[in-house]
Amino acid sequence: MLNIYKARNDGSLHETKDITTGVWINAVAPNDQERALIMKKTGIPESFLLYGLDPDEGARFEYDDDYDANLIIYDMPTVDINATNESYETIPLAMITNKNYIVTIHNDSLPLLQYFAEGKDAGFNPRDSDMAAMHIVYQISVSYLSYLRDLNKERVRIEHKLQKTLRNDELYGLMGIQRSLVYFMMSLRTNRIVLDTIHRGNQLHLSEDDLDYLDDITIENQQAIEMAQISNSIIRETADTYSSVINNNMNGVMKFLTSYSIILTIPTLVFSFYGMNMKLPVADQPWSWVFSIIVSILIGCVLGIQFWRRHFF
Repeated sequence: MLNIYKARNDGSLHETKDITTGVWINAVAPNDQERALIMKKTGIPESFLLYGLDPDEGARFEYDDDYDANLIIYDMPTVDINATNESYETIPLAMITNKNYIVTIHNDSLPLLQYFAEGKDAGFNPRDSDMAAMHIVYQISVSYLSYLRDLNKERVRIEHKLQKTLRNDELYGLMGIQRSLVYFMMSLRTNRIVLDTIHRGNQLHLSEDDLDYLDDITIENQQAIEMAQISNSIIRETADTYSSVINNNMNGVMKFLTSYSIILTIPTLVFSFYGMNMKLPVADQPWSWVFSIIVSILIGCVLGIQFWRRHFF
């Protein structure tokens, strides 16, 4: 599916059906005919379009001399719809630019691109294709911070629940958050390499003001990296702490059960002695069973006091 947007004179966008100079083409899982149309109208190489449809493609920047086209693959965060708990993953978004066009290509419809289609970013103008791509990159970098704040709120909520009771659901929730943070940190680092590559050689021939905007993107990306690292460290420490708590609780339970098992064996031993076919004190008396009970209670109390002093229960 192809959605084509063109800028009006006031900078707002409107959807059109014609691919003309200065448009933004948003291609969602395009078929062969749609890809052929894009190549014919824009002069973009087919390899760039195919890279954008590869879900395992890594973030990178590439320039094609023959077509005078730029490929920016930038990892963006998205909700993991297959996860049972709140979890996120990252997917690559391909942005292809030349002097006259900007093409975004991906396999699924992305809410973030709808933000631009609705004209909510006043600085987004397809006529300046390279800077239009930078505006998309900026919003992706900002979205990482938003998702990281949500993950931190979820982490705090789970920690409050874990303080009351240790359940597997909360531990699985922490595991999902940590998995999301790992995805984020890996993608943010590769995104940083892309930004450094663009900035180092000014591959997009940006002006001084545009380079300042690129610096802002780099700062947002770095903040997201630091925030993800801090959150991941807290998650690891929290998991280690609760693992120690669980082990400590288990040791306490085993100590309690072992102590009571020892105490409960005393009556068995006493009654076993008096059940033997041999001469024992007061064994021939009718109240000998009361005597054996009293002896068992006395020995049990002595052991119980000793265990209590040693904090076994």
